[in-house]
Amino acid sequence: MGFKTGVVSGAVALALGCIGCDGAEEEFIGDDGILHARDAQWNDFKLNDFKLNDFKLNGARLNDFKLNGDAGSTDYIEFYDVEKDDGSYTESASVVGGMLKVDGLGQTDVLWSIYNFRVKDGATTQWRHLYIRDVDQIANTDVWEYDLDFATNYGYWSEFCTDEQGNPVKALALPDVWDPNTGAKISPRPDGAVTFACKNAALAKCVLFGYRPWASKNGTSLADYHQACTRMVRADYCGNGQPHTVSGTPIHVLDQIGIQNVDPVTPYVVEAEWGPNGATCLNPSNTRLAGQTITCPNRTIPTCGASFASGGLIQSGKIVP
Repeated sequence: MGFKTGVVSGAVALALGCIGCDGAEEEFIGDDGILHARDAQWNDFKLNDFKLNDFKLNGARLNDFKLNGDAGSTDYIEFYDVEKDDGSYTESASVVGGMLKVDGLGQTDVLWSIYNFRVKDGATTQWRHLYIRDVDQIANTDVWEYDLDFATNYGYWSEFCTDEQGNPVKALALPDVWDPNTGAKISPRPDGAVTFACKNAALAKCVLFGYRPWASKNGTSLADYHQACTRMVRADYCGNGQPHTVSGTPIHVLDQIGIQNVDPVTPYVVEAEWGPNGATCLNPSNTRLAGQTITCPNRTIPTCGASFASGGLIQSGKIVP
């Protein structure tokens, strides 16, 4: 959900973005603050699961919110204010790193607050409300997770993020906004933008992999790594927002900066290497799903050669049974 001078945006728009969802409980962040590789990382093809009024709200532009990427749409989300736990109101909300702040303060001011916003659907405008029920910091990281409830009015609340069985899922706060159709991060970043990303989808999943878009490692920004990861999780080979996978498909994940390393007990073959705009190389016989023919409308993806020779930031491997 993004905020700026009264506007909410985000993937999920409110955003609430998710990418890479299934098996979120399978990942873990170790004592060194890094999510360690498992036998396989579970991926999901979804950017964000959250639906508001039956609309996918995975993208927003501050001051010019577009629903579902329709440049001619008159639908939008407009942030109104925050009701804090002490009963006072403010229009100041932002995210710093992975921490949501109200009035420039930290977590104690965020807990139990209610975010009020309006959704315009054609000629109809309706109120929506988001309640922060709980806040926890993931140990040894600058990543915070939020238990969120959502309501169309104050009489009925339900979980903001859920899995396919309807169980509640926590969300992360990300300081960027993504287009739900193309999967691209909106640039330049709107001032004050924030996305609530459900942990069972790709936007949050890639943070849990260790690619925190606001952070760096050994002087290297992780912003492009996070974006490349969102392409990888969804098997968005062409970088146009089109996924080529299904929920629960395991992949091996590797990079050259020491966040995800080779898992010596998981046999795999190289599927592809990834940059922010999609696959930088692809082995056609190793696509995520068998029998796929990948044809991109505006480019041809070369076959992978030596590891990371394509210029990709992250490598994905198809697990060998």
